[in-house]
Amino acid sequence: MIDEDLRTARRRARRRNELDERRRAVADRIQQVRQALDVVGVWDQETVAVEEARLSAYERELASVERELAEVGPAQELYEELLLREERRLSESADPRGAELMEIGRLLAELDVELPARERARAAGLAALGRPGDRQVMAEFVRQLQALGMTVEPGVLNGAQGLIEGRRLVETLGERCRELERLRDGLRNRREELLLG
Repeated sequence: MIDEDLRTARRRARRRNELDERRRAVADRIQQVRQALDVVGVWDQETVAVEEARLSAYERELASVERELAEVGPAQELYEELLLREERRLSESADPRGAELMEIGRLLAELDVELPARERARAAGLAALGRPGDRQVMAEFVRQLQALGMTVEPGVLNGAQGLIEGRRLVETLGERCRELERLRDGLRNRREELLLG
């Protein structure tokens, strides 16, 4: 029965994500129409009427999406809870998927630590590049790099050559963050495949 519950929850979670995306798109359109109305002069009543009609249509669509979202409810949370239950069940059983799920869980836990640390280091690097003469900002960047186990020689990030090295480090951190995000997404997808059996 949990398999069917999982499939149903998965469909609802996907529907929730689709509705969230649609809500953002409609909200963006509403914002664009409001900006267009702000630009249109009151003397151009025809354009004002057209834009107000568009705004009204988008607001009705947004209200419809909001109602659907309320009907779907906390679908993602329910889906995650059911996945956790199934994961516990498989991990405690003799099912071979349990061992793989435990390894995936371990790797995801490591990524939950490493990815934010690299993102913090990258953000500190961007701040340092934006304020090259600020020693405090630069020191924070160096601290963040050291927290990742990266060694930075004193003074290597100073001057014009230091900016080049700083950019290289920030780019390297960004690439690694993207790699880790892809790895995390792949692990999550594999976990979901195993749990949905």
